[in-house]
Amino acid sequence: MKKLSRVLLVMVLALMLVPTQVFANGSSEKAADNGKPTVAVVLKTLSSEYWKRVETGCDQAAAELGINLIKLGPPTEDAVEQQINMVEDALTQNPVALVFSPSQPSTAVNVVNKAKDMKIPVILVDTPMPDGFTNYDSYVGTENFQAGVKGAESLIASMNGQKNVNVVLIEGAPGNPSCTTRTDGAEQAFRAAGYNILSRQPGYSDREKAYNVMQNVLQTSSDIDIVFCANDEMALGDVRASLQAGVKAKIMGVDGNKSALESILAGELYSTIAQRPEGMGYLSVQYAMKVVNGEKIEKYVDAGVDIYTKENAQKALDALN
Repeated sequence: MKKLSRVLLVMVLALMLVPTQVFANGSSEKAADNGKPTVAVVLKTLSSEYWKRVETGCDQAAAELGINLIKLGPPTEDAVEQQINMVEDALTQNPVALVFSPSQPSTAVNVVNKAKDMKIPVILVDTPMPDGFTNYDSYVGTENFQAGVKGAESLIASMNGQKNVNVVLIEGAPGNPSCTTRTDGAEQAFRAAGYNILSRQPGYSDREKAYNVMQNVLQTSSDIDIVFCANDEMALGDVRASLQAGVKAKIMGVDGNKSALESILAGELYSTIAQRPEGMGYLSVQYAMKVVNGEKIEKYVDAGVDIYTKENAQKALDALN
């Protein structure tokens, strides 16, 4: 009987040592307990190429600054409730700061307010909170509307004065302000040029979903000259659908991911608006620690953009590699 009790005690102790950060189909990395300050990083997902690049920038800053990171992200960008739960869990671990990219900012107001009530600095990365909400320390990202305008203007220039140009717009999930604002900027520029907007639909920042959306659009009309997609994942799905249908539209994505650059060099994707995700991740962690250390920081930090076509995609790809 005593032996059985000892066995049960060992099993209980073993269970107590199992990490409690378990998220169905999500991703998490618990910080090491080494006495260093810990920053919580909650991104829209940790599974896509773009967000892995943001994560890389966070890791680089953490290594240089001598801090730990708790890194969390749901399986997809539209897992809104799961992401909020991850932030709640991260806050229970009392990080010195929170770096956060809200999948749906309107639903994240309460949890950001909670962090601030706990005196935890909040740095938003890539995606801002709703207009009028200012209870955070800084936003690090791209001016998305202007990025969309610049991308559209580069496509307009490539048409060499062609008239009666037909455009399809593919944005992200409803409520995702980054993708929506980029698409708003592009649509404004296309309409100003007199182009025809055939369709504007959500692709949910997912390659397969965008592929299906584009297939449906192509069943209605194959006379398409330009497709603007609010990120590279959706653009690559649209490329596949267009190639299968024999449609030679100029397709633009946003992010400047490796897979997008390779597609450009293969003569498939036309161009991409390259954000600087590693820089965003690095700056967000760096600015988080500046606040922790009592330094004054800017409310908005512009990470900038570049536009890559076949002429300069190889140089960008070499830099990534």
